[in-house]
Amino acid sequence: MDLLVWHKYNKELLHENAYELTPYLVEDKNAPVVVVCPGGGYRMVCTFREGHPVAKFFQEQGYNAFVLRYRIKDKAHYPHPVEDIAHALHDVKDQYKLSLDNYSLCGFSAGGHMCALFGVEEYGYGKYSLPKPNLLMLVYPVISLEKKITHRTTRKYFAGEKDKDALEIGNIYHHVSSNYPKTFIWRGDIDRSVKHVNSDLMIDELIKHDVPVKYIKYGKVGHGVGLGEKTIAKNWPYEAIKFWKEN
Repeated sequence: MDLLVWHKYNKELLHENAYELTPYLVEDKNAPVVVVCPGGGYRMVCTFREGHPVAKFFQEQGYNAFVLRYRIKDKAHYPHPVEDIAHALHDVKDQYKLSLDNYSLCGFSAGGHMCALFGVEEYGYGKYSLPKPNLLMLVYPVISLEKKITHRTTRKYFAGEKDKDALEIGNIYHHVSSNYPKTFIWRGDIDRSVKHVNSDLMIDELIKHDVPVKYIKYGKVGHGVGLGEKTIAKNWPYEAIKFWKEN
């Protein structure tokens, strides 16, 4: 990790632990909306790599984009992460006066976990009386909280060791149905942080329930790369947009 990235990483750790929504708007209020949820294992929110650059990219493509800074650490216990997504969407609708008729959630790692959970009607969008996302973009997401395959920090802050209800709710692939949002997922083949089986389990369930899905595995790509610049994954945002438009 170079010195600049290390500085930004430590700055994220010191950031105030509170909800915050940063807009990247275009002139067209009818343009689709993307809410970006960076990763960080519910220990931090990596906005410097998986937040602001991603939202800026979508803005440049003509989308109204937002970066969500959600609650972490001791404040990240379920249901706080999905509450913060709901809070963001209500702000998009009420404060920024934008339509939620065509919106997407884009989540990385633990941010992908909370976005994937928001796609479950019972625990996500339906619980908060919001429309279903038109697309979930899940980037090297945590999907399971089972000890042998989960990301340890994500499990620790989302559910702890003893909250059996939160642990089961956080096993997102258990809750996929035919009503789940269409989903774009990608992961790298040398990811040392989130086991490949997380994405694989989710894909199996999506296919089983006939949910439109696009799954890409990129070679020689690890974890935490954001837009994937200077890697073979650099075109993933264009692939996601193409999938969104085609479906």
